[in-house]
Amino acid sequence: MTATVTKLEENKVKLEVEVPAEKVREGVEAKVRELRKQVRVPGFRPGKAPRRMIENHVGRDYIYMEALQESLPNWYSEAVVDADIRPIDRPEINFDDGLDEKEGFRFSATVEVRPSATLGEYRGVEAPRREVAVEEEQVEQSMTELRDQFATLAAVEDRAAKGGDFAVIDFKGELMTGGELPGGDAEDFMLEIGQGKLLKDFEDNLVGMQAGERKQFAVTFPMDYQEQSLRGQSVLFRVHLKEIKEKDLPELDDDFAMEASEFETLEELRGAMREQLQARIDGQIEGEFRNAVLEVVAGNAEVEVPAVMVSDKANEMVRSFERNMEQRGIKAEQYYQIAGMAREDFITQVRPDAEDTVKKELVLDAIVEAENLEADPHDIEHEMFHVAEETGRSVEEVTATMKANGTYALMEEELARAKALEFLSENATATPMPEEPEEADTEGAAGDEVVAAETGTETRDSTEEEK
Repeated sequence: MTATVTKLEENKVKLEVEVPAEKVREGVEAKVRELRKQVRVPGFRPGKAPRRMIENHVGRDYIYMEALQESLPNWYSEAVVDADIRPIDRPEINFDDGLDEKEGFRFSATVEVRPSATLGEYRGVEAPRREVAVEEEQVEQSMTELRDQFATLAAVEDRAAKGGDFAVIDFKGELMTGGELPGGDAEDFMLEIGQGKLLKDFEDNLVGMQAGERKQFAVTFPMDYQEQSLRGQSVLFRVHLKEIKEKDLPELDDDFAMEASEFETLEELRGAMREQLQARIDGQIEGEFRNAVLEVVAGNAEVEVPAVMVSDKANEMVRSFERNMEQRGIKAEQYYQIAGMAREDFITQVRPDAEDTVKKELVLDAIVEAENLEADPHDIEHEMFHVAEETGRSVEEVTATMKANGTYALMEEELARAKALEFLSENATATPMPEEPEEADTEGAAGDEVVAAETGTETRDSTEEEK
């Protein structure tokens, strides 16, 4: 199959495609085999009638029409891959003659393709970069968290339960309106008091109870509770606190370092913790810096972002958000109901971000072309291996399939964009992060949020997010 591309005005191209006779025959024969199973021809068993009898029964024109309808989308997709174009909308397809198993088939497709950005200054641009060093408090917090992982639980008998204790309880809940609470009972349930695993009022009622004590109390479910049927419902709980346990933390010494890590001394472990934290912070800062550089480069470029690309990107962003919600156990419909908005409203809300994302992708594509950048073969190999492992197929099978349907080219495109972003970062000049305005100190959290929005960074102990 051959495909010729002619550039037209308004970012459109005309794709002229010649489908060889053998491909036409393949499409027609595939349709005949399908009809052979569906059409009953007197004197022949199902699926055994010869082609001429099928043609006599349904008509050759019908067979050709059906074959064309099923084959044309595939032929168009193959032509797009062969011609290496990036359509962004549905094509307008035209042809003068029908299928011919001897002469083949010709058609043309006019389609809008991805526009090219006109680059401005992109080498050596200046962008702000944070400089953050790990503080000892962060190292000690990481050490505390590691120590907590090696804690054991010891029984408590000489005092009442308090926040942070582990309570072993039996409980049963009954709706105040009558009837049992579905899933509202358990035996030997271990709960860390104050961690919010159950309702706050429920956990607060455990504080002050002694081991072996029984207690009943009422709890009202909040109006934003995930299960709608329980919102505002009052429940009577009967609780038996069977045992109280508290954490028994190991001593922070060299013995702990050898037990919890590959290091022999506590100071070596602290040093490794410090290096890990700094590496995480440096990675975050590098990501922020690359985004800041791209922001500058995109601002220097000129590109008209097609509306269809913005719509596609906005829908893609919303679908990704919905998948994340579902992974957290929240259905999209539930989220929209709680948020008080329709899905269409959310799509409209993300359109500005979608437009900004598309523009930056187009700018990175232009950088790739200007600097003759390519996806790293090792990165491609890694991606192919990852997909093959997930699908249980061979790397060769995955590669062939992805090349046929165009996703291989999309993967190469994404990896090349990553190279372009790396190139921009390596050739950029880092400048000090602008200082916060003095009035921000008097504005509290609101002032901090303004600064964060302007600089693209978090101003309130942002390194704590790395722990």
